Amino acid sequence: MLDIECAARGLPQDAPALMERVAKSVCRLEGIDGVGAYVRVVDDEAIHAINRAERGVDRPTDVLSFPSIAWRGGTARDDRARLRREYDPETGLCFLGDIVISIDRAREQAAEYGHSLARELGYLTAHAMLHLCGYDHMTDGDKAAMRAMEEKVMQDVSLPREGGFLTDEELFERAESMLERAYAPYSRFRVGACVLTEDGRTFTGCNIENASYGGTICAERTAAVKAVSEGATKFIAIAIAAEQEAAWPCGLCRQFLREFGPKMRVIVGKKGGPLYTATLEELLPRSFGPEDLLK
Repeated sequence: MLDIECAARGLPQDAPALMERVAKSVCRLEGIDGVGAYVRVVDDEAIHAINRAERGVDRPTDVLSFPSIAWRGGTARDDRARLRREYDPETGLCFLGDIVISIDRAREQAAEYGHSLARELGYLTAHAMLHLCGYDHMTDGDKAAMRAMEEKVMQDVSLPREGGFLTDEELFERAESMLERAYAPYSRFRVGACVLTEDGRTFTGCNIENASYGGTICAERTAAVKAVSEGATKFIAIAIAAEQEAAWPCGLCRQFLREFGPKMRVIVGKKGGPLYTATLEELLPRSFGPEDLLK
């Protein structure tokens, strides 16, 4: 079903069999069979070049999908006529498209989120295969449907999400989705944020300006307040999205976030641009926190 080419070092020997199993699970849960896809495993340099050439994105990403079928609304299960038109008598399969996976990013993300490389490769394969089947995450509804299918697949192949952690790109997508809700009539500088908590939950927020200026609240604190109000007081990471340029947290936000995650990861970027990361310790060195009140 999968034609896998490894053009990078470090792919575990048993990885192709796992990726094949994940792809078959996607098709079984989608209710389709007799399909194929081409998968190329590369390093960060190669996927960076593909991103730049094909998407105008000047950075490496973890996975890319290039569907060969333009689905007419819905997903593969809803458009079997188009699927049949991709039938290749030489292979006996209907070709879904191409997938590119960065083994470098997969390894880094597995380490960052505390789960196995097998789990990360399985997730990236499921995510890419679902894209080939017509799933997407451009709207909240589409995103929810795709995430639900991803989790079904991972459960089906016994690779459930460990700790509920999301990739940097997923966190940034959620932060980016809040830009349209920002209330910024004075600065016109809209910002969205997404906090990841220790128990795997995420909370989003946007900047909310006020005519008094002093009453303005940043997106980071909006997301943080929503998290704390729901009982989540230990943060692992925060993603911050802006439209015009990468927006690092202001001093007040850095101190506010330090209360709930002194070692948390901070991910910033703008629409269509590269993502930058740092730890809160790097952004707020020699900081003051709750433990200092006990001295």
